[in-house]
Amino acid sequence: MLKTIGGKLVRLFAVAVSAAVLCGCAFMFTACSTRRPEISVRISFNGEEYTLNYTLYRDYYRQTVDHYMALIDADFFDNTVIHDYQSDRMVGGAYTYESMDTSDPVEDLTALDYDGTTLNSDGTVKVITASVWEDAEHAKPTNRLYGEVEAGGHIIENGSGLTNKLGALGTYSYVKSDSDRLMYWNRTKSGAEGSNAYYYNSVTSMFYIYTSSSSTTDKNLCVFGELANEASTTALNDLMTAISDYTEELSDIETFTKEKDVTLNDTYAADGRCDVTYSVPVEKIIIEEISVVKY
Repeated sequence: MLKTIGGKLVRLFAVAVSAAVLCGCAFMFTACSTRRPEISVRISFNGEEYTLNYTLYRDYYRQTVDHYMALIDADFFDNTVIHDYQSDRMVGGAYTYESMDTSDPVEDLTALDYDGTTLNSDGTVKVITASVWEDAEHAKPTNRLYGEVEAGGHIIENGSGLTNKLGALGTYSYVKSDSDRLMYWNRTKSGAEGSNAYYYNSVTSMFYIYTSSSSTTDKNLCVFGELANEASTTALNDLMTAISDYTEELSDIETFTKEKDVTLNDTYAADGRCDVTYSVPVEKIIIEEISVVKY
């Protein structure tokens, strides 16, 4: 989706102001580091648009929030699609189509160039901030995200972390638990360093929106955002109703999703690959735009 130069200038100005405020706060209030940014996710389905506003919990998951906000500022998620519609969540952040109007929803699914966006030709990291390395000396950075997940040792001080509930925004990876290659990380807030299995540190750009009314906890994933207001909850419910209505109008032999087998090449995963099956919506669920409302 094309954006105006004026819009870009406004966003750059907002970044500069936010940076100045944070720098000033660093000398006065350590609490400034616990600010909770806000983003807007604009989704279209079957000719209608739905806007979900989110509060992101940087005070709980600083590296995760900063990682996704950097990708948002790079317009990475604009004009992408939900590629895997599961029973309790819809997964996006990794695919698009050459033509939203004419491309086949299943056959023409096109992967985004995450490596091209986040890696320089010499292998150094750009756009995002490196948080995971191949080696203990931190000489070989990767474009993977340090897993701020409970199973990997990330504990929230003075309280519990976020859990899955309607509209929750979380990280996602298809890497299997047997991907136990040792990866090395650091924590921005404390400066602590350590290592654990790649399985916990395999996130790139994928995310999910939780669509079930039942609350759950998954210690292997990071829920880093919640719907910001009642209007956003209503918008998500309206979207789910529209999908349900669309499904009911399909013939008896049709379903809302079709399975698509995909091999994801991943240097760090077990066997260097992940074989997965997506449940791809037959009617495109389009992420028109994700933008930062408050830094």
